Amino acid sequence: MATWPSALLRIDDIARDTVAVHFRKPGDFLFQPGQTLSLTLPSDAPDAPALRHTFSLVSAPHESELCIATRVRATPFKQALARLRPGAELRFSGPYGKLTPPAATDRPLALIAGGIGITPFVGMLRDAAHRNSGQRFLLLYSNRTREQAAFLDELRELARINPRLRLLATLTGPADGAWDGLRGRIDAAMLRQALQGLDAPLCYVTGAPAMVEEIRAQLAEAGVPDDAILDESFHGY
Repeated sequence: MATWPSALLRIDDIARDTVAVHFRKPGDFLFQPGQTLSLTLPSDAPDAPALRHTFSLVSAPHESELCIATRVRATPFKQALARLRPGAELRFSGPYGKLTPPAATDRPLALIAGGIGITPFVGMLRDAAHRNSGQRFLLLYSNRTREQAAFLDELRELARINPRLRLLATLTGPADGAWDGLRGRIDAAMLRQALQGLDAPLCYVTGAPAMVEEIRAQLAEAGVPDDAILDESFHGY
């Protein structure tokens, strides 16, 4: 797999303990929405081990820069990332992954995300809006609190402008009176209700490994066949 040179453009705070990292897109780098890359940070010393991490791309293919998003944690990679300044040289390899929309648009997609697992779906939905795709989407997005729900305002705007996108957001923790979404953990009953009206959807599930495993079991309980479920577990995000 090719390795690409890049440079940091900026790092933005986008939710509680969550940042979006924007970096230069090489002119000949091509990818599909939902794919990942492996990002390598510059080393402090020539003999220091490389710091690298795999991330889903938030960016859609038509955009002029690349973006990933991550929770801020006390790990060597995340702390080194936080110290970088615009212009810092980066390298990445990829793209990787098959969690991409099918070429045919006649089958609806049910996108189910926990927390920062939302990242590949942002790129998919940006791409669908940009291309005016005929694909029908359901997005079920779970967070503990509203403050942790990265990209929620953008996703609401995408749902407003794309009549083929239905967004359901749920909180599992405390919420104030201004919250107008769902409450509680995603379970089989919530999934059955959300999937009503979708004919044989493909279900994409992303999030922490335990959440992904649990949702797969609940989708099976709700009657979704195993070959209609694709997943990607997010380790250490």
